[in-house]
Amino acid sequence: MQRREFIAAVGTVAAVAAASAQPAFAEMGADTMMHAPKFKALQEAAGKCVSTGNDCMRHCLGMFAMKDTSMTECADSTFQLIAACGALQTLAAVNSEHTGHFAKVVEMICADCQKECEKFPKIAECKACGDACKACAEECRKYS
Repeated sequence: MQRREFIAAVGTVAAVAAASAQPAFAEMGADTMMHAPKFKALQEAAGKCVSTGNDCMRHCLGMFAMKDTSMTECADSTFQLIAACGALQTLAAVNSEHTGHFAKVVEMICADCQKECEKFPKIAECKACGDACKACAEECRKYS
């Protein structure tokens, strides 16, 4: 078999396989609608905490680089927030049965971080992170 004939044969097999699989994918589309997200708002609130927490952590690390350790507790609570909210976001995204249980813990972590953020009201990153923490804690309360 020549190289061109081989490539043509493989292409034909791939096209036939794709065409026969099409009905299966069409049916699967209907089934995926049955698996709607149960914790969408919680997932989004946790994601916002991760995003604003990363911004806050960047600010804290910048302060450390300037030999200013006044935000040490802030950095510690933000680090915990990022880890916990990242995990909660993932659990919520996959409709985990443990989402509500874990939300109780994340609510406490968000409250602690919010308290730290409130110590620095003039720093935009801290203000945004504190607001996100407050919103996430409120959302966590709905599921815990």
